Amino acid sequence: MDNTLEKVYKAGLKFLVPLTPEETYRTIVHEAMKLVGGESGAIMLEKDGQLQVAYSASPASFPHVSTRKKGFTYRAFKTHKSFVIHSSELSKIHPETVTGGVKSVAFIPLAYRNKSIGVLKVRSHSGGQFTHNEPLILQLFGSMASLAIRKTQLYDETRKALKTRDLFISLAAHEFRTPLTTIGGYVQLLADKLPQKDPQSKWVEELYWEVERLTSLVNELLETSRIKESKFQYVWRECRLKSIIKKTITAFQFKHLNHELVFVDKLHDDEDTVVGDFEKLLQVITNLVDNGAKFSDPGTKIVVSLQSRIPYLILTIKDQGRGIAEEDLPRIFEGFYRGNKVTERGMGLGLFLAKSIVEAHRGSIKIRSRVGKGTVVEVKLPRVKYG
Repeated sequence: MDNTLEKVYKAGLKFLVPLTPEETYRTIVHEAMKLVGGESGAIMLEKDGQLQVAYSASPASFPHVSTRKKGFTYRAFKTHKSFVIHSSELSKIHPETVTGGVKSVAFIPLAYRNKSIGVLKVRSHSGGQFTHNEPLILQLFGSMASLAIRKTQLYDETRKALKTRDLFISLAAHEFRTPLTTIGGYVQLLADKLPQKDPQSKWVEELYWEVERLTSLVNELLETSRIKESKFQYVWRECRLKSIIKKTITAFQFKHLNHELVFVDKLHDDEDTVVGDFEKLLQVITNLVDNGAKFSDPGTKIVVSLQSRIPYLILTIKDQGRGIAEEDLPRIFEGFYRGNKVTERGMGLGLFLAKSIVEAHRGSIKIRSRVGKGTVVEVKLPRVKYG
């Protein structure tokens, strides 16, 4: 018995590695055959009320046998009981299988949470007839096989759902671009026609910023799609990190009038050069300081500091905002993840994009935060060293 359990356990270990549904079904059938010395087999799974062959391992000359609603396969499926049928009984219903050399067939029901999901069949040919031991062994193995099948089905369903979602988002983002460009053009025309002192110019300015915000969100969606499809393009060249920071500060002061952004330069020299994509690094830093403003009270400071810790340049963004809940910290870099208590607008893509861009630059990003105490973001980028 101990030897049998060990064999079943070793067979079950094959399911611990990531497998596609097809690989899972093939592994189940071949491992079941090895366990009991079977020479052919098949796995049938329920779909739309019918049992359909998911995988079959049979000789090329083996006759095709149709599955009948009142046959042995459906009997195992409905009763949840394992059993063996020998050639003497098989010859009455499927004489072609006996002629093909089948001595006996073991039928093993597959179930998940007391619900039948299919049937595993293993056939004995030249090895003689199965005894009462083989169904017991296969029943133990069937429990593990059922879990493996459901796991791979759930994984496959999730993968397909995510693929469909990403395709929809990508298509929607592309479709949004054209009307946004048109709206932005008309807003600019309105801004040019209205005198700056006209009270209505404030409405136009608000409309302009909303169009800019929507355009930024659409661009984030498209960039997320490109990253997942490995189509994100980079223009690599030497960049001065201080120049990127100064450009960020200029844009920040224009957008966030109620916040102060302070830059602390801790470098003792001008060696602030990195090899990277200027625009994408600008996007990362802009996103991080914008987050600091979004989650901080008006009038509070956001401090950006730059220092060297060979072989890296360390960029730190510190705010005095509300902080991030401890349970949210492990997931903040996931695409589309927003904390349970976040009420601000956004889709949870900013940090996902920032991490993807920083890691593409062979750097790293990490966040420390406490609720009510603020947040510190640290970005490390490889520094270009001369001499």
